[in-house]
Amino acid sequence: MSTETKSKTVISLISRSIKPGYEKDYDDWLKRFLEFERKALGYLGTTVVLPGGTNSNRRYIIRRFTDKASMDIWDNSPDVQRLLQEANKYSTRYYETATGLETWFVLPDLKPVLPPPRWKMSIVVFLAAYTISLLSRSILGHLLGEWSLIASSIVFTAILVVSLTYLLLPLLSRLLRRWLYPGQWVKPKVYEPCEPPN
Repeated sequence: MSTETKSKTVISLISRSIKPGYEKDYDDWLKRFLEFERKALGYLGTTVVLPGGTNSNRRYIIRRFTDKASMDIWDNSPDVQRLLQEANKYSTRYYETATGLETWFVLPDLKPVLPPPRWKMSIVVFLAAYTISLLSRSILGHLLGEWSLIASSIVFTAILVVSLTYLLLPLLSRLLRRWLYPGQWVKPKVYEPCEPPN
């Protein structure tokens, strides 16, 4: 599954099931692959999620690249293809596809779950939008006061949409996950994200 935002940043989700008896081989391979991936042009980072903890045979690999072209060049390179062939000895991959941002709310696990009730989502969106609107208008209101209504509305709307999408809603969905998803939250084990070297 991959999602491409307006900024062209691409997020890819790969799911693999480890073949019984090959857990150590797969995890050793994954460490080598992540080290190698850091060299990719346009690479931004990777997070590996073990939804059932260390005893799970499932791995979710969430990768971020600056754009789809960089990800495609990397995925189709001969070295990566060789590494993926090696991974097939230890695991099987299944594919899912989706288009667009599926939800502003980060689901508490990577398996299908019921979304939060609309009234809860409305409260979270209201709190986030109110906070962003109040801050942006108090900080920029005097600077944009002389602008036309259309121009200043475009600026405030852009600030609101970007802040909701990239800052407050992801943050609030994590902080309030137990309230948003009661009874559904099982904290997955997550490897630390692998960020590219400076």
